[in-house]
Amino acid sequence: MTAVTPQEFEHTCEVALRPNDFDWAGHLNNSVHVQLLESGRWQWGLALGADLRDSSLVAVVLQLRLDYLKAVDWDPVGRLVVRTSLAGQSSYSFTLSQDIERTDGTVVARGQVRLGLVDRDTKKIHRADLQALLNTPGRVA
Repeated sequence: MTAVTPQEFEHTCEVALRPNDFDWAGHLNNSVHVQLLESGRWQWGLALGADLRDSSLVAVVLQLRLDYLKAVDWDPVGRLVVRTSLAGQSSYSFTLSQDIERTDGTVVARGQVRLGLVDRDTKKIHRADLQALLNTPGRVA
């Protein structure tokens, strides 16, 4: 398999909103933004070939920064776009930049998430080698 370039570490997906995602004021609840980022991260990983669903590795959030830029008003059947890209990598973690956008491209929230990999069984920290994750079919160990 060929090496993946940093530009290829980007993915965009749409996520459906649900009626219970909104608070009493008619705005998207602040906690739902974090769930949208998580959905975007899962779809980012799957799109790039890093499927941890059947893996001994678990991605854990080490740090989360989230800036709320614009309110999302009541729309119980609306959709938002989550744009995810690789922002950096160290030996034991990687950082993703994530934007939540309206379908017209307006950014409503901007996040940055640093993730680490932990072995599900031993609870030991694992090297965060994204290239190996993307080049290894099937179960990752």
